[in-house]
Amino acid sequence: MRASRLEAISELSASLAHEIKNPLASIRSAVEQLGRMPSADEDQVALTRLVVRESDRIARLLTEFLDFARVRKSHVERVDVARLVHDVVALVGTHPDRAPGTRVDVQVGAVRAVIDGDGDLLHRAVFNLVLNAVQAVGDGGRVHVAITEATPDAAGDGTLELRIEDDGPGMPDDVRSRIFTPFFTTKPQGSGLGLPVVHRAIEAHRGAVFVDSAPGRGTRFTIVLPRTQGEAGAAA
Repeated sequence: MRASRLEAISELSASLAHEIKNPLASIRSAVEQLGRMPSADEDQVALTRLVVRESDRIARLLTEFLDFARVRKSHVERVDVARLVHDVVALVGTHPDRAPGTRVDVQVGAVRAVIDGDGDLLHRAVFNLVLNAVQAVGDGGRVHVAITEATPDAAGDGTLELRIEDDGPGMPDDVRSRIFTPFFTTKPQGSGLGLPVVHRAIEAHRGAVFVDSAPGRGTRFTIVLPRTQGEAGAAA
């Protein structure tokens, strides 16, 4: 049911974003030209900058809408999930939202961490989760990422389990129950599309994502992914 709702919302988001983007670009261009006219006084220039800045903010939000709508497996390849996780952790380590004292560690062990999937889409999902965890714990916090092998399925291929745990403040029930709802966010500047993107990306791989969290107990996201893909995983 959630996947069906997300699909319907993604189609609406894409339609609205396309309809708004073109006139927004025209408005921005026209206002920018007005601000450059020789007759423009200081107040007009200041107002022009305000309109341009807010137009850019709306454009970035529309881009997020379109990204949300485009969550599809574009191709399937052999993906080394361990390497993908290490790449994500390295990238998050350079992010401006990561405090200097935040520690992120990875545990892989001897598990065979190769699956069939869309590497770019999985990278995007894991990056969102690790970055969210880093933002939640703040300076001095700890984020732990682990890859384990779940119980093999009837075909013998089995599934891979990826856990992202943090020792942050955790989430109350009313927040936890809504985190995969598009446009719901607790961040002042958030769009509320990061975790819905994660959900759709994992669904596109015939996988599942679970969350365990409580105030004062941190948060754990668990992603379960099949090692091989079938026709059912072709689209979110």
